[in-house]
Amino acid sequence: MMSGAKNINRDMTKLNSSAFSEAAFRFGASLIYAIVLCYAYEVLSLSWAYFGFTYRLTDNRLLYGACVIAAFPSVLLSTRPKTFAECTAWFLYILVYLPCLIVPVMQFSSDLDRLLQIFGTTFVGCVLFLVLSRGEVRRINIKPIPPQIFWGGLAAIWTISMVFIIYSFGQAIQFVSLDDIYTQRFAGAESAFTAVRYALALLASAIDPFLIAAGLYTRRYWLAGIGIFSQVFLFGTLAARAVLLSPIFVIGAYFLADKLGHMRANLFLIGLLIIIAVTAPFLANYDPIGGGVNNIVTLVYLRTLLISGAIFGVYEQFFALYPLTYYSNNNIISLFVQYPYGDLSVGQAVMLTLIPSAARDIGELNANFLATDGVAALGVAGVPVVSAASALILRLLSRFIQPERTMLMVAAGTGFILSMANTSILTSLITGGGILLIALVSFAPLRRD
Repeated sequence: MMSGAKNINRDMTKLNSSAFSEAAFRFGASLIYAIVLCYAYEVLSLSWAYFGFTYRLTDNRLLYGACVIAAFPSVLLSTRPKTFAECTAWFLYILVYLPCLIVPVMQFSSDLDRLLQIFGTTFVGCVLFLVLSRGEVRRINIKPIPPQIFWGGLAAIWTISMVFIIYSFGQAIQFVSLDDIYTQRFAGAESAFTAVRYALALLASAIDPFLIAAGLYTRRYWLAGIGIFSQVFLFGTLAARAVLLSPIFVIGAYFLADKLGHMRANLFLIGLLIIIAVTAPFLANYDPIGGGVNNIVTLVYLRTLLISGAIFGVYEQFFALYPLTYYSNNNIISLFVQYPYGDLSVGQAVMLTLIPSAARDIGELNANFLATDGVAALGVAGVPVVSAASALILRLLSRFIQPERTMLMVAAGTGFILSMANTSILTSLITGGGILLIALVSFAPLRRD
């Protein structure tokens, strides 16, 4: 009896020690990541201030404290995520919450009281999101669709969508270099009417990523090949970088799975640290029009790791002066609440204050769910509200995914996760592929041979 009790105590001590070590690693890695982001933002602000990357902070002590505090919520992340919500929490903490905590400090758009309000509500939102995302969910048992019906239907949708896209774009389809992306995007926009954009979103955000992940999951690599080919082809329409890079994201996320189908989250952090270790030295001689490795630096830091925080800050500055939407940009809610920006979308209204233009075709400054569903709708007080709501939505989605398919959903859902980092939660669920991916992963007749 005494020997058994000692063994139990020893095992509990080991578990507690292991949990503490892993939490300490997450905190340390997150703090290093935050510090590198601050350095990258300061460098980028010299060239991209007109795009919202402003740097007005004069007391760096505030920034040091912000980095330490912003790294603390990482201890709430699950070491071995078992649900789609727990896995997604890792990505959104890194891509959304941490940048949204530290970038507004560097922007310092108003006074210290306002900054503390922004930082405080975002921190509370982050903690709420991570706490509510944790824990197992009760799974809904879903019977797969018969193979002939499922794959036949999916093949028909894929083929019809591809034919429609090819017919619509015609000779406008061009495979350009990174330097000519915006030229191709402008040329292709004339062919991209609403129905075509939905077809593109259907393939690029849901069907193709699912094919890649399902091919890896079932070891039918030809299936993954179809998805990769399709994404590369779709890049020739509107030259979206995310479409071209999505096969890398899907494959990378899939191989984060361990033998039990859980996410090796620490491996994700290690991979992130390797990326910044390789790319950060090039920031010292960064030239936004220099091409080559400078394009990679722009893609990694400006377009991926820092964009959420920068645009979040821009939205906060805009809606501190202009009317809130109270979700009236939604067609149903607009029946009861008047939308304050006329024919302009929220992103267009913000873009006009950032980059004034008299052109008819106004660009759209899209922002993550914290900015779009939180700040734009309810002000900074909306950040905790939308954080809690998003966590609960992700937990609901997790119920439809069987445990052994969790990492399949994470891999296929990288586009959906990135969409949350760039648009509202509703847009991410619909055009970002969230709902369709849940259906595909849940009902697919997949066997691991």
